[in-house]
This record gives sequence, C-alpha cells and structure tokens, in this order.
Amino acid sequence: MHRLRAILFLCFAVIACSEVANGPGMISQRIGDQVRDPGAKEVDLGKLTSFGWDRFFVFKPGTRRDEICDFIGAGRNVCGRIVRYTAVPDDCVALAFALGNQLTHTELHALANGRFDFTPPPGGQPRSASVFRIRRETSERFWLEPR
Repeated sequence: MHRLRAILFLCFAVIACSEVANGPGMISQRIGDQVRDPGAKEVDLGKLTSFGWDRFFVFKPGTRRDEICDFIGAGRNVCGRIVRYTAVPDDCVALAFALGNQLTHTELHALANGRFDFTPPPGGQPRSASVFRIRRETSERFWLEPR
C-alpha cells in the first residue's frame, strides 16, 4: 500500500511540475510562436508536445480549480499541486491532456497566443483531430479552427 501511494505521489508531482508557474505554459508559447509566424497556416498540437496524449480538454476562463480537479479526478489533497490557480484567469484557458484514463499534462494557454474556435466533444478533442487552421483576425488576435 505504501509503495502504491509513493508511485501515485510521484505521478502527481510530475504532473504538477508541468505547470511551473501561474502563467501560460510552454505549449501555449509554442502555439503563439506558430500563429505569429506569417508563413504558418496551421498548428499541429501533436508536433508541439513531447509527452503522450490521445485527447485534450479546454477549460474556459473563470473555471474554478475545484471544477477542474473534479473533472480530472484529483482529490482534495493533491488538487492544489496540480492546478495552482484558484480559477482560470480571464486572459487564458486551461488545457488538460490525457492518455487513456491518465492525465499527462495540464497548463494555462494565453488567449493572446490563439483562441480555440470549436467546442470539444465531451470525451475530449482527439489527437487525430488536433490540427488547427490559423485565422488571423488582426496582427494580435488569432483563432485556431479545426482543420
């Protein structure tokens, strides 16, 4: 039993480290780099990640930490280590990536780096459908639409 707890704690610690601060994460920054590249036509999330995942979820601005933790199944004792903000900031969405029944990564995505223009299915947006066309509304406002 102690070994199982230790393994679970290490898994949660790795997940918590994927969101080092309360600001946007590395994937958000990579998306932002892509949408600001005038020659780029699309963003392929699968090519911007280095961890395993088969679907991802988007949590809108204002979503509370307890709602996200309930959704991903994080208990009260570990919730604050996984989701380090009380609510998703107004200028961000939260992204949660999963592989099978396991959470593999979570981070904030700055809306300034691209706004997802789709409603993910209840089971998450499949990796196979995670290539997005870039629509540039202005030089500072970008939309990501499913291809």
